[in-house]
Amino acid sequence: MKPGKGASLERLIESEDLGLELLHPGGLEITRELARLCGIDRGTSVLDVACGSGESACFLAETLGADVTGVDASERMVARARKKAEAGELDVRFQRADAHRLPFPDGVFDVAISECTLSLLEKDRALAEMVRVTRPGGRVGIHEICWKETAPAELRERLVELEGERPETLDGWRSLLERSGLEDVRAYDRSALMPRWMRDTRRRLGLRGRLRISWIVLRRWGPRGLRRVLESERIFASEQLGYGLVVGRVA
Repeated sequence: MKPGKGASLERLIESEDLGLELLHPGGLEITRELARLCGIDRGTSVLDVACGSGESACFLAETLGADVTGVDASERMVARARKKAEAGELDVRFQRADAHRLPFPDGVFDVAISECTLSLLEKDRALAEMVRVTRPGGRVGIHEICWKETAPAELRERLVELEGERPETLDGWRSLLERSGLEDVRAYDRSALMPRWMRDTRRRLGLRGRLRISWIVLRRWGPRGLRRVLESERIFASEQLGYGLVVGRVA
C-alpha cells in the first residue's frame, strides 16, 4: 500500500479517542428530534445500529427512559459504550454485531435507528435488517449526510475514494426507505447543521486538539495521509453536502 493510502477520517475516529463523543451534526438535539419523530418514550425498546461510543443510546435511556440496545462493528467502540453506561449506572446493552446481519429475531424492537452511518454501509441490506427486527407499526429512523442535487459526480466519487461513504440526496434517502418497505416516510432537511457542526467541532478541539490530531495522522500515515484527511474535511465542509432526517413506519 502506498504511504497515506489508507488514511481517512472514519478510520481515525474508529481507532483513536479524539476527545469527541458526538460525531454527528446536531449532537444530542437531533437525537432528541429523531426520538420524538419515532415516538420513543419510557419503555420503548430501541435498537441503535452503529451506536459508536454509546452517547446517544445512553442519552435515550437516561432522559427518556427507553429500553436501549446498541450494536457496533467495532469492539473498541462497544467497549467505550459499555464503560459509559456503567459510569452512568444505566441499563443499556451493547454488543458487537454486523449491521448487515443483525443477531435478533424478527419484530423484537419498537424502533430501530441509525445516526450518520448508513452512508458507510451496504445501505439496502442494513435498512432491510433494521426493518426486519422492528415490529409492525414500529418506526425506523435515520439522520444522514446528503448530497445536494447540484453536487458534481467527481466530488461524489472522490468521497467514496477517500472515506468509502456513499451518501444519497435527501430525496434519495426517502426513496431508499420507501424501497425497504416502510410506509409514511417523511424527510426533513437539516442542512443548516453541517457548517455549525464543523465550527463547533473545531472550537471544542481547540488549537491543541487539532494539532494533536494532525500529529496522530502524520505519525500513522505520513504527509500524504494528512493531505487526504484534510481533503475529506474540506468535502464535509463544502456547500455540496447537507444533512437530513428521515423516518418511516414498518408495514
